[in-house]
Amino acid sequence: MMNFTEIRERAREVLTGNLVHNSEYFYTCPSIGTYQHQWLWDSCFHAIVWSYFNPENAKRELLSLIKKQFANGMLPHMCYWKKAKGVFPRLGDWLFKRLWPEPDRSRITQPPVIAEAVTKIYDTTQDREFIEQILPSLIDYYDWLHLERNEQISGDGLVSIIHPWESGMDLLPTWDYIHKITHFFTLRAGLWLSKLIKEYNKVDWQIDRIKELNLFLVKDVAFNVIYILNLEKLANLCDLVGDQSRKEQYLSRAKKAQKALNNKCWDDETGFFYSIFSLNNEFLPEKTISGLFPLILDIDRNKIERLVNEHLVNEEEFWLPFPIPSVAKSSPNFNPRGSSMVLWRGPTWFNSNWYIVKGLQRHEFDEYAQHIIAKMCEMIEISGFREQYNPFTAQGYGAKNFGWSTLIVDLLR
Repeated sequence: MMNFTEIRERAREVLTGNLVHNSEYFYTCPSIGTYQHQWLWDSCFHAIVWSYFNPENAKRELLSLIKKQFANGMLPHMCYWKKAKGVFPRLGDWLFKRLWPEPDRSRITQPPVIAEAVTKIYDTTQDREFIEQILPSLIDYYDWLHLERNEQISGDGLVSIIHPWESGMDLLPTWDYIHKITHFFTLRAGLWLSKLIKEYNKVDWQIDRIKELNLFLVKDVAFNVIYILNLEKLANLCDLVGDQSRKEQYLSRAKKAQKALNNKCWDDETGFFYSIFSLNNEFLPEKTISGLFPLILDIDRNKIERLVNEHLVNEEEFWLPFPIPSVAKSSPNFNPRGSSMVLWRGPTWFNSNWYIVKGLQRHEFDEYAQHIIAKMCEMIEISGFREQYNPFTAQGYGAKNFGWSTLIVDLLR
């Protein structure tokens, strides 16, 4: 088994090898051979790990990210700083980049991890000047999420996503219920994802018109858990600079969102959290890794124990040889194999593991947390830092030298 020092050094090599920079930008792409642009939550994860090796790189990563922020506060899920190289990356740009109204950024967002990343940098550096520099952009972003994705859609505290890519879990089987398919085909899913963007272009991305279209409006469990957690982090950052009013405001929003999550997304019959349609709050009945994310929050102990004992450590659902699969084994949509084209339909991903492990540690399920960490180390030893892993064999799929898989460093500290 690889030791901690070896894993850290290999993680550093992955991040260093994925650096993309010049005088205008500085970021760590997810994988230099496959994903060459800057993604929102990827960069936040990279910044968290960079804080262990080179905090200045972490700061520059996030400062590049906010350069593409929209005037209304939205942070785009992708920033296009330069042309991609290679046949498949260029093909990806041809298929999707041309859909966006702006040539240099997308018009959707991604899970709002940035307050966590900024907090990690501050915890490492105690650099108050950096906080004061970046905090206005964070305030604008989380206020935009509150106003446009909560108040203008349902107002119950939960934020809605308008496209599967915003969840970060692009082809999760949950979306099949909206797509209305019974047999998954990558090409068909890709056409549907493109159609959504084209329809939103027609209404100039006005949220009231998007609400009327109701093509994809979802209160995703994982996205909202990350939102709640980051509102709490943002409140602490505001407290740090003496802004008590905003601190209380963000804590109030987090409390309201968590109450709605408990009331609307929890199913007591199955003991699980499900994403829901935004306008009628109906369950999207698919057991996925998203439904385990509330473990990171301070929720009712009975719900925590049911999530862990009935689902996480259930060998027919999520407790597989190399946990945690993105879809429960019991689902008819579960597929343990993956690729760069088929994402989030069964394989294990390290960023979701990172959240679940931290949740287990928070609620003192330390034995289970250590088991997952040990298995993550084993996956790296077998297949290296890959985008995704087979939950039965640890075979790596998708991109190689994948950036956010270096999150293992944060779990081994």
